[in-house]
Amino acid sequence: MTETTLPRFEQLREQQLVSVHRQFSPEDLEQWSRMAGLEQPVERVPEPLIAGLFSYLLGMELPGKGTNYLKQSMTFAAQARVNEPLTATVRISRLRPDKALVNLETICSGDNDRVICRGEALVLFQC
Repeated sequence: MTETTLPRFEQLREQQLVSVHRQFSPEDLEQWSRMAGLEQPVERVPEPLIAGLFSYLLGMELPGKGTNYLKQSMTFAAQARVNEPLTATVRISRLRPDKALVNLETICSGDNDRVICRGEALVLFQC
């Protein structure tokens, strides 16, 4: 791979990470519940909202625009509470320049670094 073919891929580094901070309000959960077709609002932050934080990070921050999701796995250790400050982080664990693949570790934590979920993602980054 040369810099002229995939210049942005060449800028990625193993152990590089990025995070986003988010709290989900009762209004957020009420809106999500309506969109999901639920009769009653949920009382805890639904797992798809947590997964969406990782989607945001991968698509907009690291690797960023040009990312194609290939695979993601998550294991939830706890439920996130309403208004709980959450931090979602993705960290590059492996780069495969020959195939333009990026492996990343994902983690979301809450109050006092309480682990909400951990996982892995595999993306194709052809930029």
